[in-house]
Amino acid sequence: MGRKTFIRITSLLLLIVTVICVVTGILKWPGLIPALGLTYRQVPVALITDLHDWSGLLMTVLVMVHIYQFRGFIRRMARTVIS
Repeated sequence: MGRKTFIRITSLLLLIVTVICVVTGILKWPGLIPALGLTYRQVPVALITDLHDWSGLLMTVLVMVHIYQFRGFIRRMARTVIS
């Protein structure tokens, strides 16, 4: 697998888990479920919480991989901004 392919896969996975984390975070917003006219028995809150937690963990790992992949760019930009 080439470098560009690995970066594209990492970026796509990062996008997917970020969307999952954001959507489940919005669904977990306090008071949203009753405001939508639903009860907590109608919504799989435990599943939503698990998805939110695991996608957040995976997102953290993927962000670290992404930063590592672009470490040269980050280093060059930091030098440009600082100087």
